[in-house]
Amino acid sequence: MKIKAVKPKIWNFEVVKGEDAWKEVVYSARMSGVPPTVSGEDVFKMIIKNDYGSALEHIIIKFDIQMTKGNAPELLEHRMASHSGFSTRYIQANKGMEKKEPVYEIIVPFHLLDDQNQESQRIFLEKIEQSIETYEKFINEGLPRESARYMLPFCQAVGIYHFTINLRSLLNLLSLRLCVRTSPEMRCLAAQLHLNLTKELPIIRGMVGCRGFVKGICPEANVTGVREGKQHPFYPVCLFKNPKSDVFIPTHKELRKGISTEKFNREKAVEAQEKIFAKWAEWGGE
Repeated sequence: MKIKAVKPKIWNFEVVKGEDAWKEVVYSARMSGVPPTVSGEDVFKMIIKNDYGSALEHIIIKFDIQMTKGNAPELLEHRMASHSGFSTRYIQANKGMEKKEPVYEIIVPFHLLDDQNQESQRIFLEKIEQSIETYEKFINEGLPRESARYMLPFCQAVGIYHFTINLRSLLNLLSLRLCVRTSPEMRCLAAQLHLNLTKELPIIRGMVGCRGFVKGICPEANVTGVREGKQHPFYPVCLFKNPKSDVFIPTHKELRKGISTEKFNREKAVEAQEKIFAKWAEWGGE
């Protein structure tokens, strides 16, 4: 029995029609009455900034994804997408078309990756081995895979899907999952999606991020440990919470209280986001 720790992964990322895919959106906008005097790039950016989202559905994105089976339901909550997935009913969990040899792939929880948690890591891996040993025992005794799989642990990296999603839905996914409050595994995957999207569709750089960045106002009001109060030890620090910073983004609550804001340094905010997204995408202990 071979067990291998892997990280959450995005691969085979493709924007259909490549870096010119944004022209599909412009074409649909012209059909709706946007005059030719407005440049194509300005049309596309206006549609994203003003959230005229239906036009964005003409851009199609495809990718493959690997994550824990336990956290896969978080991804599948984003229902405006099509997916085909790895089946532990028909395929034994240590096999699959991408594997050169049988191996049980697991994703170690982010908060156990720190070297200070070595004893917790040892206990974790010991219990995983016990679960998989029982899974194999059941299969060897003739129990159907669809019942034996009940023994597979939450961390089993069999949440493998081929995804097709439109840009409107992908931007919604990213705005929710690039927030510091998101679970580490989803942050890791969302960060990889963000980096792939801005690489394959460069015109969109600077317009994608958490909901606060996209809308200019953060909906995460009253969230102790993130936007106010003592910093929560399990969340990254929000880039946009400091009122004295030139990348401060107020919450609804702060605006209602009449907080004043300085001019927002968007390029600085973009660079800061990209730096932290690259870190999240690596899935390493801090």
